[in-house]
Amino acid sequence: MHQKTHYAALDALRGLAAVSILLFHLGQWQGQGWLAANSWLAVDFFFCLSGYVLSVAYGKKIDAGLSPLRFMTIRLTRLMPAIAIGTIISAAYLVVRIAFLHDPISVADLAIAFGLGMLCLPYFAASQPIGGPQVFPLNGPQYTLFLELVVNLVWVVLARRVAGLSVSSTIAIVCYVLVAIFGIGGDDVGTFWKGFPRVIGAYYAGVAVYQAQMRSLLPTGPRLAALFIPLLVLSAALFYFPVRAATPVIDLWAFVVPPLLVASGSQIELKGATRQVALVLGELSYPLYALHYPIFVWINAIYQQLLQRKDFVLGTVLVLPSALVGSWLILKLIDEPVRAWIARPDSRA
Repeated sequence: MHQKTHYAALDALRGLAAVSILLFHLGQWQGQGWLAANSWLAVDFFFCLSGYVLSVAYGKKIDAGLSPLRFMTIRLTRLMPAIAIGTIISAAYLVVRIAFLHDPISVADLAIAFGLGMLCLPYFAASQPIGGPQVFPLNGPQYTLFLELVVNLVWVVLARRVAGLSVSSTIAIVCYVLVAIFGIGGDDVGTFWKGFPRVIGAYYAGVAVYQAQMRSLLPTGPRLAALFIPLLVLSAALFYFPVRAATPVIDLWAFVVPPLLVASGSQIELKGATRQVALVLGELSYPLYALHYPIFVWINAIYQQLLQRKDFVLGTVLVLPSALVGSWLILKLIDEPVRAWIARPDSRA
């Protein structure tokens, strides 16, 4: 986005949220559920922020005639390179397991998972050896990226027909009620449909924050910004609490805190070195989220093959910097150049 609409504080929070999700998954994948036990809730913040920043960046352009096709082309260009890279890395890992460890993995099953993963489409019939019943067996967290593209499409198609603060708020509230009734899911076959109200609700909450700001219905400046640090501390306490929080606490946080974090963070202006760190965290957030599982499977497998044992501390110490550095290198050496190449058709002539 243009500098005037680039919220560095929200970038910093997005990066910290991505690291929190990495820690949560490291705990889950290594049988240590206490680590960042509630950080999976950061996904709700991501979608709320997405609804807000896309409204800031494209709301007026859509009103002025930006087509759904053009908007989705922009979004696919932004998201798909990292998705494809993650799919390739994970598929290569399984190919190595087939070739050298003789794992009982169906090549045809892997080929289908690879093709659908490259297109960011769910695979409902994936076998357990390649990662089923997760709908994205080669990169489990990818299901949220699929849902991001779905809600982006819904929003841009309906933006001119179904607009306004009241409509956006109603959509968010209805979806939140559905989440409260049916629970949260989306990553596996049995709960796949539950991901839609969660994502749509959080996204439209972000859209509603933008629309409320445009109508001057929210306080601005220091009055609203004062909420940011208390909400950040509250969120960190919840994310890193060593046991899963009770459902009412989870629902209350998901329904209330992300919109307030987005609204208050949009009023904070960072300068100097703090701003630069925040922007780097923002840049890192998406590749880290999209690539941390593919990086994990390689690092985890290599160290276990060398030591012939599992070690949570060692695994975490190895994976955490590898995921951060690896995601940054892939961003700068592959992802950004590929996106730039796609965005400049003349350079391919």
